[in-house]
Amino acid sequence: MSSNTMTSISSFLLPLEHDHERPDVESIRVLVMSINQYIHEFIANIQSWETLKLRCTSRLVIQKQEFFEFSEQSVLSNLYWGIDNIEPAIQAKWPEEKTSRLRNSERMLQVPALLDELEDTAGIPNCFLVCCSYFYLAVVRNLQRDELQAVLHFLQAILVFPRLVAMEFAPELCASLFPSCTMSKLQEMGKRRMRSLESFRLVNSGEDNVSESMRQLARRFKHWLMYYQVLQCQEIPQLLSGNREISTPDVEAQCSMHEVSSGTESSSNSIEHGNSSRTHYEPKACQEVTEIQDYRKALKDSNQVPRLQLHTPVLMRRNSTIKCLQDMLEESQSDNSTSVDSCSIDFDEESDFEASMEVTESSIRKERISEYNPRLEMFDQKLRAHCSSSGSECATITLLQPPQHAMYKESNEVNITRDISKRFFNSLSDLDLSILELRDETPNNPCHGEDRIMASTSLQSYRFTQMDHQGHTASKKQNSHRFKKFNEDCLHWEKERDSKTELLEIVEKAISRLCFSEGLMKCDKDYAVEVTTIYEMLNGKAGVKYSMLKDVILEQLLTAISTSKEDTVIKASVSILTTIVSAHKSVIEDVKKGLRLSELARALKRNIQEAAILIYLIKPSPSEMKNLELLPTLVEVVCNSKIYKGKPESLQLTPPAASLMIIEVLVTAFDYATNNTHLAEINSPHVLCGLLDAARHQNLLEMISLATILVKCMQIGGQCRKYLSQFAPVAPLICLLQSNEKRATITALEFFHELLRMPRSSAIGLLQQIRKEGGIDVLHTLMHSLQELDTDYQLLAANLLLQLDTLENLSGKSDFREKPMQILLKSVASEENSSMQLLSSFILANIGGTFSWTGEPYTVAWLVKKAGLTSLCLQNLIKDFDWLDQSLQDAGIDSWCSNLSKSIIAIGKPVFHALGKGLKSKIKRVSQDCLTIIAWLGIEIAKSPNRLKHSACEILLDGVEQFLHPGVELEERLLACLCIYNYASGKGMQKVIHFSEGVRESLRRFSNVTWMAEELHRVADYYLPNKSRISCVHTQILEASHKCSGAVTALIYYKGLLYSGYSDGSIKVWDIKMQSAILVWDIKEHRRAVTCFSLFEPGESLLSGSADKTIRVWQMVHRKLELIEVIATKEPVRKVDTCGQMIFVNTQGHRLKVFDSSRTAKDVCRSKSVKCMSVVQGRIYIGCTDSSIQELAIANNQEREIKAPTKTWRMQTKSINSIVVYKDWLYTASSVVEGSNIKEWRRRCEPQISIVPEKGTNVLAMGVVEDFIYLNCSNSSSSLQIWLRNTQHKVGRISAGSKITSLLTANDIVLCGTETGLIKGWIPL
Repeated sequence: MSSNTMTSISSFLLPLEHDHERPDVESIRVLVMSINQYIHEFIANIQSWETLKLRCTSRLVIQKQEFFEFSEQSVLSNLYWGIDNIEPAIQAKWPEEKTSRLRNSERMLQVPALLDELEDTAGIPNCFLVCCSYFYLAVVRNLQRDELQAVLHFLQAILVFPRLVAMEFAPELCASLFPSCTMSKLQEMGKRRMRSLESFRLVNSGEDNVSESMRQLARRFKHWLMYYQVLQCQEIPQLLSGNREISTPDVEAQCSMHEVSSGTESSSNSIEHGNSSRTHYEPKACQEVTEIQDYRKALKDSNQVPRLQLHTPVLMRRNSTIKCLQDMLEESQSDNSTSVDSCSIDFDEESDFEASMEVTESSIRKERISEYNPRLEMFDQKLRAHCSSSGSECATITLLQPPQHAMYKESNEVNITRDISKRFFNSLSDLDLSILELRDETPNNPCHGEDRIMASTSLQSYRFTQMDHQGHTASKKQNSHRFKKFNEDCLHWEKERDSKTELLEIVEKAISRLCFSEGLMKCDKDYAVEVTTIYEMLNGKAGVKYSMLKDVILEQLLTAISTSKEDTVIKASVSILTTIVSAHKSVIEDVKKGLRLSELARALKRNIQEAAILIYLIKPSPSEMKNLELLPTLVEVVCNSKIYKGKPESLQLTPPAASLMIIEVLVTAFDYATNNTHLAEINSPHVLCGLLDAARHQNLLEMISLATILVKCMQIGGQCRKYLSQFAPVAPLICLLQSNEKRATITALEFFHELLRMPRSSAIGLLQQIRKEGGIDVLHTLMHSLQELDTDYQLLAANLLLQLDTLENLSGKSDFREKPMQILLKSVASEENSSMQLLSSFILANIGGTFSWTGEPYTVAWLVKKAGLTSLCLQNLIKDFDWLDQSLQDAGIDSWCSNLSKSIIAIGKPVFHALGKGLKSKIKRVSQDCLTIIAWLGIEIAKSPNRLKHSACEILLDGVEQFLHPGVELEERLLACLCIYNYASGKGMQKVIHFSEGVRESLRRFSNVTWMAEELHRVADYYLPNKSRISCVHTQILEASHKCSGAVTALIYYKGLLYSGYSDGSIKVWDIKMQSAILVWDIKEHRRAVTCFSLFEPGESLLSGSADKTIRVWQMVHRKLELIEVIATKEPVRKVDTCGQMIFVNTQGHRLKVFDSSRTAKDVCRSKSVKCMSVVQGRIYIGCTDSSIQELAIANNQEREIKAPTKTWRMQTKSINSIVVYKDWLYTASSVVEGSNIKEWRRRCEPQISIVPEKGTNVLAMGVVEDFIYLNCSNSSSSLQIWLRNTQHKVGRISAGSKITSLLTANDIVLCGTETGLIKGWIPL
């Protein structure tokens, strides 16, 4: 705004500084006019617009926080896009489009405008966001011609954050509106510019006189404006329509049409000084002028009113050059020659804006040539003289002001037609001279020199704007004959132009910019397209000189990437080179020779994301990618992929997509350990979210890469499966499945195979989603895959198809059931391909059961619970199961299993025969899976007719028997027992009489584990009574040693693994497989010997007691043992046992203490010296040093003596060293072994049996199983004595080789640890 206007505004608004004085209508008129005029100029000023937009939007970055709400991101997005959407609104060609865009922008800006000014959003002060919103709402209202509301919004922005408006948005206007805020104060405020968002908060919170004065005055402005709006509703419209009639030089200069001066240079100067006559602004006409005339004519102040020779905007030049180059490329690829078209300017009333744009583009191209012509000024003077001699008629010619704002670049490109390229040259096929030859020939070519100069100058000077249809129709008609003459001249000069010279200039300019970093620093997307188009044009021509030019382009780009220290230069070079390589794959080899991968990696790490595309296109080897150590950077690019979501869809590769495909190589191309190391870096919800956003759903290759990575992530640990089940898009993956590309179908099958390894209810939900998204076509696609794919992938298709079919057809026949079952059963029965047999048996074993969220099959755990396994000790004999997992509580498993079983059983005997063959497989995993299949089918078989049940028994039970014997895994014995019980139920129970003696003996031994075994044994004895013959032969099945840690002092099974404690304080974990033991972990947390272990029910934890006076609590977390708690005691720990939340501790001082859930210790049985204890079913049985046995009810703390102390003076020899509860019997060991039914011992206070090993010896340790009692005595500490439990006869001895220091019995196996660190195990035959 001019100084006169500022002074006028200040004088008008001076009365507003006092509350008691009411401003008149003229003051309000000046207020509205000044603010709207300032906004008007702000829109027209390119530099101001872009600078302020950049300042506002660059601060819209989420500050570093551990978490942020998605609603906060939405607020920032609304503000950003609300500001950004104003530009397309001004650019819009049609009023309807402009209105719609402005309305959308207003809606988005209103979201942050409603924030609480005193709070923060994503770490950004709300006062900043609200102030920006109201300022740009004022801009929107100004464009909507609602001047009053625009002023209200502007004043509200001042009320929210006066300092920000005064320093950033409108410093000059604020200086005029607020006289109390002197310029010196504002300048002082400007010196303390706010450099960070934190400073926004500090500055705005600290109120000073300047800010408060601005707020008070702005509040008065707003109140009085609303006052006049309400009370003088008839005068406000006049005020608004008349605000532009105030005769200030700036307003008139900006609102007037840019008329051509009829004078010479002096008249031009008079215009520059504002002394010439002006056309007064007419509001009605101004409203009807298009947006380009309305806002772009305000681009120059009165001292910048152009003469005929206008400055061509760089943006228009660039767009026209790109368009011309693109047309050159199209014409060079065409076989038909194209004649030169003339440039025609139609001044009829029906001519549209596109014609004017064509003339403009012609002018721009001519101006480009004229820049190198020294005779241009001469002709320009002639032209001005000619125009001045034309009198008043020439003065009415109006000039089209080319849009200089960046927001118009897209519309300009759209309006440039293919005809422009024809004005350059007929076709590149006619270009016989090389560029270098043309350079030598052009300066000496006198042909058409003058005409070329005249053509360039005339097309540069004569650019015609659209005339107002109401105000200028008569003027156009009067001058039409003169315009036709100019049009004919244009046609003549256009035909004379040399296209080769134009091409030379374009190429020289483009390559010269490549040679200087300053040129690359200022390059943009358009320049990249221009260079690429030149390269494509040169690539279509044969010859050494064309190849040299191509080499120059590549060399300059590669040199810039390799040597430049400026990120802007490197980014521009990488962007151009990426575009060239994407279009010309043959260039890749040249790039590899001239550019090291490390340089691209360095650029990528400097946040030049386009380098990822170039790395992918070069396709280095996996080892080269690994050596670059790019994975963290690639992950960062992928996680920021949302910035590309708002951009138009393109076939070109994006940096996130390229990063995605590089990550695929890094997680699949190496060995198992390396792949898993890379996968561990991306297997988190944050990165997975970025991966899902990076892949464009319409791009097949990107979706294949995404699915491959997700499959690997689920396979490594499975922790991401729950996240993917909620957020992974199903529809694109179904499209992948239905693709004609074989690799896409296979990848989709692998993805769904892995993803469906989840709890059954969740899996059913996913199947329903697949069925809904894909319809019946998915089933047909899978049927087609059963025929076309390789056998391994046929199994995956059969798995998915069978589950989808079960979901739809709960009963009855189906066309999609028989074929997949045939494929699966055939693979199970086949011994030819072990991998197929393993996969098919795994699929069938778990298709009727469930999985955990980690992907572990939990069908066996679900069946074992059905078999009646509830003991915590027995459950811990089985590995890989978390018995507290919610998947085992899934109510949907039973109904799903029942429906699937019915459909499979309906196939008949082929199912049983295939499973029978699988049971006999040499591959143990296959036979175990077949046993699992038979077990869950048996649940429904038990409800089937006797005929079907009898057929199944005849075929399957012989193979099932082998899993009952001692030494077999506990879960297999349980499943076998469950199978026999279900298949032989009802009248089929008579089948048990055909069992061998060994099977019946195994059932008897197993009766203490499950009631089913006991029931089957009783039935067998009923039909065919038989006296059991017990085999006393023991066979060693296990030996594990670790001699560097001392004696093995404690043994226990936890989570299916064997834990051993040592005298040096270490704990070693063993995986027992058949007759071998594999050391899994070696942990040392205790400082002294580990003396005991115990299972702790809360959290399924493990306790370890030690002589270092601590008890440590361990848990299995993600298949790793982790220490979660340390409980301190006052004495060394001898024995630990648990009951619920309570921990009972027997110390070396023969004290018994109990720790509750708060870890408060209390003494128990204080009157006794405790030597050993055993906790069973809510009671604790205590063996004392005086040979007495105490029973303590834990619930009510009631103590009872079961056995009185021995009355002898040699009391120390009679202390109870071991106490064991087996079934309903209690066994104690001192110098003798005594045992009795617990109830009988309470009643009689005497034992029912007594065993005397040898006189003068003490029993140090004791173990009890179904048939045997194992004793370790002091006189033979390196061996175990074997006694029959029922007859109390000694039947043998087994030697451990050295002194036995620990003893454990589990699953018919007896284990002992020795002082040399050796662990041995035996089972009875």
